[in-house]
Amino acid sequence: MSMPTLEKIHRIILKMPSFLEKIVAAILLVGVVYSCVQLALHVFTFSSLDFGVYVEDILVTAFNAVIVIEFIRMLIKHSMNTVIEVLIFAIARSLVVGHEKPLEALVSIVSIAILLLCRRFLFHEFDFKEEE
Repeated sequence: MSMPTLEKIHRIILKMPSFLEKIVAAILLVGVVYSCVQLALHVFTFSSLDFGVYVEDILVTAFNAVIVIEFIRMLIKHSMNTVIEVLIFAIARSLVVGHEKPLEALVSIVSIAILLLCRRFLFHEFDFKEEE
């Protein structure tokens, strides 16, 4: 094979992960749209569930949708800021809808505080921009 052909193959291989990430993001987006429609239907169809279970079910579905949306942003944007946001939402979900013991809740709160401190003091301006 000639050198230009190898370079073309190399460029295609380098672009392939980004392309595949966008395909995964599109598939996830379809799933999250479906989940949001299901959430809206669930909210407006007052079921015979106990109120606490009903609200918890709605919160779990909503947090899952938000986490997937943030994950999609992370796949598309490739910035440290979006990674931190996904982690914060995932930990916050377990705090809000999880039935954690007090020590586990404290660890989650401290984890969120550490992530926010890292975001505030360790990131540079370029960490908030999309990588090319």
